[in-house]
Amino acid sequence: MTTLILILTFAIVAVLVASAAVTFCFYACWYYEARNFPEAAQLPNEPVELSFVDKATGMILEWLALALLIISYPLRLVHDASPVFTRKQGETPVILVHGYGGASANFLWMQRRLKNRGWHNVYAVSYTPPTINARKLAQQVVDHVDRILAATGAEKAHLVCHSMGGPLTRYALLHLGLAGKVDKVITLGSPHQGTRLANLFMARGAAAQLRYNSPFIQELNAEDHTPGGATFYSIYSNMDDFILPVSAAVLGGNARNIHVPRLGHISLLYSPTVQAEVEKCLLEDARSEECVA
Repeated sequence: MTTLILILTFAIVAVLVASAAVTFCFYACWYYEARNFPEAAQLPNEPVELSFVDKATGMILEWLALALLIISYPLRLVHDASPVFTRKQGETPVILVHGYGGASANFLWMQRRLKNRGWHNVYAVSYTPPTINARKLAQQVVDHVDRILAATGAEKAHLVCHSMGGPLTRYALLHLGLAGKVDKVITLGSPHQGTRLANLFMARGAAAQLRYNSPFIQELNAEDHTPGGATFYSIYSNMDDFILPVSAAVLGGNARNIHVPRLGHISLLYSPTVQAEVEKCLLEDARSEECVA
């Protein structure tokens, strides 16, 4: 037992140290981006000044959020939505789509809150591996949506997408037959214009396709920014350390953009403020209100 405790303690300390190093490096990139390209970092309509305390607090919360995400990652083995279990037949499902390198377990907190607030059909899905072409990953999203719609008997689904999940969903709506099957798309810190941070990752696959203004991103933005007849919402932050510049998370077209300041990229998954904004988006019209009646 003592040996097991020592191993667990060492593992937790290692995760905390590694996540602290990653957070520091990513915020160094964030600072460099904001300092050298202030125009690109400027967010529309809502200039929010960040004090030293704001920045320090945001970095600490992001560090802890990243550590929690890493520690909870193995829970995907029991958390994936396949096979799908129907909770309430006919109710519009809420499908949670993770970002690059993530898994369904990233949404443990959000899924629990939505269920506690009255949504019965809430599913978190995983797609793998993140290193393959983004178009193939988008097809996996379509397959999950089709499976969940068949199981629940619903006509459409709501999708809540963190990070890369947003562009994948937009591509699926444009090119993979998802149009008409989705009512609302709510993105959390999604690189709708790409991100310069992707230059640090692999030269091929989805990470390369998410580089700032990459050909894949240009393809998405050359057409309808909000495709498939869905209502789009983009929730983003001025302290997002994964989306560089931070303005790349702003979505054009008919999307409603919602700024939640002082939150890092992973913190968006656990923030009560973000949770409340997601619920507001889901409940914005009469069709969504019926889901929690």
